[in-house]
Amino acid sequence: MTIRFSGTAGVGAYAFAICSTLALSPAIAADFPTGTFEAKQTPFTVGFDNKGQFRVTQGGTLEVMGSYSATASELKLTDSKGPWACTKAGEHTGTYTWKYENAVLTLVKLTDKCAERVKSLIGLDWQQKK
Repeated sequence: MTIRFSGTAGVGAYAFAICSTLALSPAIAADFPTGTFEAKQTPFTVGFDNKGQFRVTQGGTLEVMGSYSATASELKLTDSKGPWACTKAGEHTGTYTWKYENAVLTLVKLTDKCAERVKSLIGLDWQQKK
């Protein structure tokens, strides 16, 4: 397929489309682990896909889902729907530091006004399922 542009307006529109797509893509650090994690102390699992989406399930039932972004040291979670989703003003997003060693993900709260999310994520060793 050949793309041809007539004049500078076509090039500008093409560049805008590319930049818009990049701006909407989640930022995910190359070393952030994707997959499903479980902690022995909890009856639920947390899954991170490679498209910036996370899901929390319990016994196969979706409890909360949303988007995430990760840098080399920080993880930002934003709930979007589900019975466990933090939906009050100022509670949708929480930020954590993360560390991944020996297939175990650990999180430490930086900022998060959703007490339930904090309580369910920190202080646990999230073992990656195989």
